[in-house]
Amino acid sequence: MKKISLCFVVLFMCSILAFAQDKAKTEPYPSWEIGVSLGVTNFTGSTNIAKGKSYEHFNNYKSDLDFGYGMFIRRNFTSVFAFEGAYNGTTLTGSPKTSNLTGKPFKTGINELGLNTVWNMNNLFSRNKFDRKIYWYTKLGVGWTHVNNIEYTNPTAGMPWRELTIPIGTGVAFRLSDNVRLNVGTQWSWVNSNRLDGDNQGGTGTDYLIAQIREQYLYTHVGLSFIFGRKVVPPAPVVVVVPEPKPEPKPEPKPEPVPVPPQPPVIIYVQPAVVGNVYTILFGLNFGFDKSNLDGKSSSELDRLVRDLIENPTVDVEIGAHADSRGTAIYNMKLTERRGQSVLDYLVGKGIDASRIKITAYGETKLTNRCSDGVKCSAAEHAANRRAEATIVVWKKN
Repeated sequence: MKKISLCFVVLFMCSILAFAQDKAKTEPYPSWEIGVSLGVTNFTGSTNIAKGKSYEHFNNYKSDLDFGYGMFIRRNFTSVFAFEGAYNGTTLTGSPKTSNLTGKPFKTGINELGLNTVWNMNNLFSRNKFDRKIYWYTKLGVGWTHVNNIEYTNPTAGMPWRELTIPIGTGVAFRLSDNVRLNVGTQWSWVNSNRLDGDNQGGTGTDYLIAQIREQYLYTHVGLSFIFGRKVVPPAPVVVVVPEPKPEPKPEPKPEPVPVPPQPPVIIYVQPAVVGNVYTILFGLNFGFDKSNLDGKSSSELDRLVRDLIENPTVDVEIGAHADSRGTAIYNMKLTERRGQSVLDYLVGKGIDASRIKITAYGETKLTNRCSDGVKCSAAEHAANRRAEATIVVWKKN
């Protein structure tokens, strides 16, 4: 029992690390995965499920730690759910706990085939679904076990060699690269047999009692798995364009004025500034990490822009939304779309016509500093790239 408790303590600590991690740099999608594992097995005892026994658990044998091995092929359907076919093999050994038992040391060959559902518990309980660097998983399935009593006390003639099995497992997976994972886990197998310890506890002629004994063993393992078909292609910047307003009716012809050479635009960059009749204004606000909502300070700055747009109804505004380099290019592009939409919704909600607003999502393609992928930067340096910029151009009068 101490061995089992230690396994679960280690897995529990790993699961805490899994929930505390940052988001990974790739998004999950359906894929195939194959893996192998090596570990130790041990017989964990018998359970009497006969009426009136209240699932009494007992173990008359000292079980050894034996070598075990396994392999699986898995289909990852979503970031939460996968389905796998698995094989585990081992030889269980042990000896009677006391000398007054009639049993003798046992040696039982085990070959288990299982069909299991696999659940990513971090993504199951999290609002955001990611291919995480570390995650906690659980297994539940059904299978069949070939029980081969090599050394035994009471042979059981006529019993089937294929036994129904319920495998229950848990573990922690560590993503070593985009295609390779390290898996640390344990599996508890409930076998519809009373022969794993080499002893027919029911004896001859007591088939009813024999049928009420179920035995279990534990497989604790470490393994590697390989994922096929993982490709992440950074997309081109996505431009969201608000439909142009309907053309106004043509005015009646008027005498043409004396042509005057056009004056070039006068561009002044202010951060932030008030819209006037002469300037091009660069107005900026920043977002929190992985956030697209507007805080109180951002709303206050946007209120100034709303006032200026209301006072100048003949000008339009272009909003450029940006992100820092943390996270994938795909995710950051979608994040900046949401940031641009937040600014658009706010301005429209304050009475600005949507036809005067153009939104462009740049993702992480226009950083203001050196903080690209792989460059270590401070939180303040990353924050400078999480921004939305509004540009307004007004031509200078003669």
